[in-house]
This record gives sequence, C-alpha cells and structure tokens, in this order.
Amino acid sequence: MNMEKVLTMVLAGCMVFGLAGCEKASDSGSADKGGGNADAEITIGYSFPGSNNEFWGSNALNSAKQAAEALGFKLIADDCDYDQAEQISDVDSMISSGINALVLAPQDASVCAGITAACKAADIPVVIIDRWPGDDLKAGEDYVCFIGPDDEQAGYDIAMSLIDSGCKKLLGVGGVQGTSVGEGRKAGLDKALKENPDVELLQYEYAGDTWDDGDKAFRNLYQAHPEVDGVWCFNDSMALATVNVVKEEGKLEKIKVGGMDLLSNSVESMEAKELWFSTGGHYMEAGFGAVVAYDAAKGVEYNGEEKVQMSLLRVDQTNVGEFKEQFLDKEQSYDWAGASRAENPDVEYNFNLTLE
Repeated sequence: MNMEKVLTMVLAGCMVFGLAGCEKASDSGSADKGGGNADAEITIGYSFPGSNNEFWGSNALNSAKQAAEALGFKLIADDCDYDQAEQISDVDSMISSGINALVLAPQDASVCAGITAACKAADIPVVIIDRWPGDDLKAGEDYVCFIGPDDEQAGYDIAMSLIDSGCKKLLGVGGVQGTSVGEGRKAGLDKALKENPDVELLQYEYAGDTWDDGDKAFRNLYQAHPEVDGVWCFNDSMALATVNVVKEEGKLEKIKVGGMDLLSNSVESMEAKELWFSTGGHYMEAGFGAVVAYDAAKGVEYNGEEKVQMSLLRVDQTNVGEFKEQFLDKEQSYDWAGASRAENPDVEYNFNLTLE
C-alpha cells in the first residue's frame, strides 16, 4: 500500500474521533513507580508546550487520550504555556503525584537534562517526543527513546511544494530558534534553496509557534518585501495566520503559503483554495509515546529504534479533495492496544502508522 495513503488513513482516525477529556496534573493516589505491578493502575504523565495550538491542544493530546482509553491507564496531562521553568515545575508535580512513566514533549532541549534526571531518581521511565533532547542525553540510559517527525524532510517538502508550484521569491516564518524542530525544518528549507539557486529567500525570521507569532512576523516581513510570491511557514498555525494577512491584502492569487501539521482548519483552508500546502500526521507521536511509556511502566523492555523519525503525509490544493473524500470522511481508528508489547508480547514496535 502507498505509504502516503497509509498515513492518511491513520490520520483520518485521529481527526475524526474526539475523546473524553484527560486530567490536569493532580493527586493520583497510590500509583506505583515505573516498572511496577502489572495489576496496579498505571498513571502516565504527559507534559507538552501549549494548548493554544491545535496540534498540541487537540490533535496530539487526543492521540494520547486514545492510547489511554484503549490501554486503560490514567493520563495526567499539562501544558507549560511555552515556558521552560513551568514545564520543569509541572513535571515535578507529576512525579510527586505518583506517575509511573512520563511522555515529555519538551519546550526546548534545555529542560530535558533536569527532567530526565529527576525522573530517573524516582525510577520513572521517560519517552521524549517531537523535540530532540540533544546528544548529551542517551536513549536507554537517560530516557527510553525519542519519537518525532523527520523535520528536515518536512521543511524541505514545504519549500519544494512552493518552488514546484512556481514560487521564486520566498519569505520564511520560522519556529523557535535553537530547538530541534525549528532548526531541522529550516535545514530542509536551506536544502531546497541550495538545489534551486534561481529561487530567492528574501528574508527569514524566527517567529515562534502560535497564530499570533505568525501574524506579527508575516506582517513585518510583508511590509519589507511586498514582491513575495511564496511563504514558507514553520507550522500551520503560523501559516493560517499568514493566509489571513494575504487575504486582507487581496493577494491570494499571487502568494502561496505552506506549513506543517495538517490541522483540520488547514484542510478546510486548502479546500477553499487559500492555504497551498501542509504536511503532517506526526501528532500521533504523543499516542505512540504513551504506548511505549505504558509498556515501560509495566516492566517491558523497549526494543525499538532509539531515535524514531516519522514519515509525514503531503497534501496540497491539488489532492486535498481526494484526501478528504477517500479518508477523512471514513471512520478509521488506530489500534493502540494492539501496538503495546505489554498487551501483545510478540508484537514489534512499528511507528510507520501501518493500517491492518
């Protein structure tokens, strides 16, 4: 089966199903620490950057909820509002509450050493997702594994979607400087530009993560470079903010915008011939991380890759109709329980989002 279609079918399940709300950090009673009793209730902590972004606040969180519902563990989730100190404090509270394992989506790599050390001291296994913790920490020693998107490939795909559609003068609305996701996606943009020397990057600005960040950055960039015909954006929140400004300026016919995350409103925007391109599906990393964390809490040794880089789906205005008709309108659900080695000892970890 074509991998893009496989990814899309799983993506459809996550976008279609909404689950019951999960708990904020709170007293979880007498839950045992990691590697604990198979008969005891398992409590998994999930710390992530922010809720005012559909990727984190809805899609990724829902995939973790799906895993919790399927496997029957308690999920304690909390966002740090994009603040490193708050994330460290949030995880300390989770440790005190008695979590058995942690899924950490770090605000940036600076929080990882302290958090993993605190968890290790409490015998709590950690699965890190989305943002690379850096090379000083070692999988199998400081944390179980890393699961995230292939950010360089994603950044490259965003750029090539614009270039292949005829864009010659690009602006870059980047992510958080110094983060693995921000730098990885920019490296993909740089690669595409190197391969296409006739394309000019007018200006690049590290902007952040949210709609407001994208709105502010693009307004400033557009004022300086009204000749732009393509805008490369770090994520869909900023891409949709950029589209909104382009609409205000009456330039939808002249300026194409690409982003990453495949949010539901991104699909709607592509259908409306506004947003040009999005790549995604990687919010499944939160669910995958929760499955591995659950297994670790059950005492199952992780035997997969130490650094998992997920392949992503590519959708633009030319195939969004087919994408929606064939997959988004069909109810599909990922088999989270079937992915767990604690529940299925013979299963192999597979992060390629295959559909049975």
